[in-house]
Amino acid sequence: MGFRNVLRIIIMMVMCTAFGTAKVSGESKNEGREMSLTVKRLPRGIAEAKSIGETFDKFRVEWNEIGYLNWERNYPYKPDARFRIAHDGRNIYVEYRVSEGAVRAMNDKDQSPVFQDACCEFFLKLNGEDTYYNIESNCIGAILMQAGVTNTNREEADEKVLGSIKRWSSLGKMPFDTRVGEQQWSLTLIIPASALFKSNVKSLDGVEATANFFKYGSRLPKRHFMSWNKVGQEGKLNFHQTGRFGKVKFE
Repeated sequence: MGFRNVLRIIIMMVMCTAFGTAKVSGESKNEGREMSLTVKRLPRGIAEAKSIGETFDKFRVEWNEIGYLNWERNYPYKPDARFRIAHDGRNIYVEYRVSEGAVRAMNDKDQSPVFQDACCEFFLKLNGEDTYYNIESNCIGAILMQAGVTNTNREEADEKVLGSIKRWSSLGKMPFDTRVGEQQWSLTLIIPASALFKSNVKSLDGVEATANFFKYGSRLPKRHFMSWNKVGQEGKLNFHQTGRFGKVKFE
């Protein structure tokens, strides 16, 4: 192999983006089995959502793939989506990273139908409780958050709760219509334990729960319904299936 070919290969390797080389936890590589993860405890809190990625890198918080393609026969498109999560006892820190063929962000208000847009979701059910939370975030950080026992008659988080959740998006805050073409975006959230408004969480230390993470967008050109833990291939489209959540343990 000549010097020029070697140099070309080296340059191509250097040009690989951080997205393409992000490490996915072997424990959370999704192959359809029941998933589980341990939420790392950070030695100190993170003040701003924009700093989450840098802090996660420093403390080697691993990526987890949102990689199970539910209802694949009708919705075969599979973008690259992943998340990582940590806590400090008082707050849950979440980072999403997505690469997909189109994005949309028409909903810029909290409690609007953000699931229509390029959207990631975090559902959480604490052990010993019947209530579970859905925290749905579009690619510009607008949030839909609810709590309840079933997927009907759910209670919406109020303005105080929503205002306590810090968020940052690589795409900014302004709404926009569909952008077609390969897109990459990141979203980070700081969710205080107090935002779990139907619970009484004094500390996240040692808490056990079940959860699932989702990526989809009901009005994107190529609809997709992806999850961290398998939901399934049959029946109606429905992510509100607590029996299909994976196991989560907070350090």
